[in-house]
Amino acid sequence: MDEHENISYKTLRRVQQDEQASSALTRINVSFYQDLSSYMNTLERSIANEKNPLKIKLFTDEIQNTKKIANSIYELREKKIVQTALATARGATPDLTSFLEIEKKLYRSLVEQIMASRKELFEKPTDQPVMTPPASPNTAPVKIDTNTHPIVRVLEDTPEFIGTDGKTYLLRKEDVLSMPNEMTEPLLKKKVVKQVE
Repeated sequence: MDEHENISYKTLRRVQQDEQASSALTRINVSFYQDLSSYMNTLERSIANEKNPLKIKLFTDEIQNTKKIANSIYELREKKIVQTALATARGATPDLTSFLEIEKKLYRSLVEQIMASRKELFEKPTDQPVMTPPASPNTAPVKIDTNTHPIVRVLEDTPEFIGTDGKTYLLRKEDVLSMPNEMTEPLLKKKVVKQVE
């Protein structure tokens, strides 16, 4: 997008199409989100000052369509930022020249969180004994299942699916994550994941 080009429905559609066509973040104006907000405010003021019902309907439709496109652009860029953060945590050195400052902040925060989670998963001892209260003489001992959410490594990419816990999963090769036992067992049988010892 040209640095000095005003935002309009047409320019937003072009940004959306460019973002959909590229696997990396595309270069957009540094003030893109501020300009978008100003454009939306202008449309809303136009509705407030308009008396013609037909024109009001046109402005209302334009606002709704603009919001959909703006949301699509943000989600496309957000997904790429998350993927870049994952790649960085796995040792890649990505090019951040097309990231806006606010996007770099999100990216750095994600990398920090992923690295911290990995460190916690792999460096803390996992064989700590589970403390159970002493059994009463009148009751049978309670068996505690310490492995209801085993940690697994993904062996191959899978399509997005909703798990038994209601969460949406998109598994990528080499991801390491914890899932409920009832989900892990069928994936282990299909050799989609391997349990981390």
